[in-house]
Amino acid sequence: MAIARQRTGQTRAAIFGHSWGTVLGVLYAARFPDKVGAYVGSGQIGSWPEAEAKSYAIALEEAERRGDGKALKQLRAIGPPPYDAEALWTERNILQRFAGAFSPRSLWEMGRTILSGPEWSLADLPGMMTGFRFSLDAMWESVSPIDLNEAVPKLEMPVFFLLGRHDKWVPPETSVAYLERLEAPAKDLVWFEESGHEPFIDEPARFNATMVERVLPVLF
Repeated sequence: MAIARQRTGQTRAAIFGHSWGTVLGVLYAARFPDKVGAYVGSGQIGSWPEAEAKSYAIALEEAERRGDGKALKQLRAIGPPPYDAEALWTERNILQRFAGAFSPRSLWEMGRTILSGPEWSLADLPGMMTGFRFSLDAMWESVSPIDLNEAVPKLEMPVFFLLGRHDKWVPPETSVAYLERLEAPAKDLVWFEESGHEPFIDEPARFNATMVERVLPVLF
């Protein structure tokens, strides 16, 4: 945040959190309200245990609907949460496969979006996945029990939730439940009807426009 504020010349900056980064983002915003002018969450976690329970139920229901014996066997083997990082990885891979996220077109779109900016190159992709899995293994036991409804019931800056309507990883009803309970000077909920867990990849143009048109004005 110090670098972002220095580059923009502002005393406060917007902080954007995605998925489990939303927990880090909310905790930071609650601890340092003088440094955060707005909080934006996508794939926003409220009660982490509740979100995982619903995600597992979605995966199990979809496997039953499809008659996917392999997925059913894997899901029943790990059982419902709470579970460890390895079980989470299994459940997420099943959901991604059901969503078609491993199709050539989906992988191309994700890669094209990620690599369209100057921060990334193809050489970074293997390290990104390695880092993601390392962080998951290292942090999962500590972070997965967190319930922001209890830990952070109030924020002192405007709050924006940018939610994918079809998010199966963090079911959006759990995000909305947190937003409804959260106390904040202003709250804005934006739905991305064509998106899953990553609206900034599924609908990048609309996502960027939302950040510019809704979030940016509250910082000045």
